[in-house]
Amino acid sequence: MKNQCPYCGAPLPEDASFCPHCAKSLNRRENVRRPFSLSGRILRLAALLVLIAAVYAAGYFLTRPKTYNAMGELTYSDSDGSYQLLLNYTSDRYTPLAKLETSAGGEESYRFPCWLYVNSRDTGEDAGDEFLQKVKDVKVSVEQPEGSESPVLCSEPEPYDLNVEAALGSLIDFTRESPASSRILWTITMENNDVIRLGMDLSIFVAQIYDYRYEDMDLTTIQAVQDLIDRAAEETDYRDTVNIYLPPVTYEEPLILRGRTFNLIGSESENGRTTFAAGIQMKDDTYEISYITGIDFAGDGTGVAVSSAGRVWTRECSFVNWKTALLAYGETWINATDCVFEDNEVGIHFNSSSVKAVSDTRFTGNTFTGNDTAVLLEAVPMGDGELNFSQCVFENNGTDLENLCGQAVNLSEAVFR
Repeated sequence: MKNQCPYCGAPLPEDASFCPHCAKSLNRRENVRRPFSLSGRILRLAALLVLIAAVYAAGYFLTRPKTYNAMGELTYSDSDGSYQLLLNYTSDRYTPLAKLETSAGGEESYRFPCWLYVNSRDTGEDAGDEFLQKVKDVKVSVEQPEGSESPVLCSEPEPYDLNVEAALGSLIDFTRESPASSRILWTITMENNDVIRLGMDLSIFVAQIYDYRYEDMDLTTIQAVQDLIDRAAEETDYRDTVNIYLPPVTYEEPLILRGRTFNLIGSESENGRTTFAAGIQMKDDTYEISYITGIDFAGDGTGVAVSSAGRVWTRECSFVNWKTALLAYGETWINATDCVFEDNEVGIHFNSSSVKAVSDTRFTGNTFTGNDTAVLLEAVPMGDGELNFSQCVFENNGTDLENLCGQAVNLSEAVFR
């Protein structure tokens, strides 16, 4: 097809840009739109809004309440510094314990403290008071299977004179029937609404109970008793409970307890009670308690009736005519309740440098008569807590209480004659 002018119809030369007949231009013009662009002012405003949003988001994430979860130990930091929070059942404020393994033997119930320690992360010094000023609320609970007939129980957290090193403490109670596994959980809510959850697992070993009775075997000689003790130390788990019921005879040689704890229970006949004339020595530093019940210790004015490097509790025993009746040394704790201390150079001598755990503060119901020194407190590792000597009788002693270490003592219900 020949090119024609769209206006007059005249023929057009090839590549013509206008019609030579009507002189009209043959190029079509289109309106070109200006490209869309934002003004510098709008761009600056948008950038400012983005910056404000970023700052707000950063501030929100930095200031919103935080939740901390840990077992045994954690570090909490604020504008004043960093704090080490840890749980333990002993007086060691620097060693965290994420899991406590203990045992339940023949006692009706068991109790131990769960201490919350707070240390300055920078200096290692006690920071409990400073930290507690920032705390809104503290709760202790026990996570355990539902439906237990004897659940693990905990007391409300509070300060204890028994251990002033700890910021707070909670008393944990359990029995043989308590769940084997549970978790003690401290929930600390700070004034800024931060939440700290610090836990300690509790594993309870249900100990076997072994009863050895003099009616069933010959225990009339100290060698027979010593052989039984040595054999039981080898054949039983250290967490098991070993009860040895002794006949009403007098043992003239010393008995040595080693390898584990033992419970010695005396008996009585018309001729008297079970008697030790050469004493009992506890050689090992044991955590569990050895109970000595209903036994007479008759000395000749020398030696030690019961010398203990492990935890021991004497109950309803008598100690007569010893250089020292009951001695605690090394790293241990002793208790004596409802006992008689008579005509000894020293009745109770407490000289322990440290202790894993305080068994109990009670020294109640004892009678101290005619001793040169009834109670000698040389070193007692329990801080500012009180030893309870209520319901004790002190009569005709040279010195009733020689308190070399300045230990706090409760004598409010004691009788002095």
